[in-house]
Amino acid sequence: MDTVSERTGRLVGVIEERYKSNGKLHKRQAFMVSKGGDTEWDVPLDRIKPVD
Repeated sequence: MDTVSERTGRLVGVIEERYKSNGKLHKRQAFMVSKGGDTEWDVPLDRIKPVD
């Protein structure tokens, strides 16, 4: 679940972006697909939480 928009879906991927200069993590972006599979959206990974 996206904790801000409260949309639920399946986590299909995560992309990590790192700084070239030192390799430190800049951000992680999650890609979600709605239950029916029709709508995809991206959201910062720290806004995702598991649901039952």
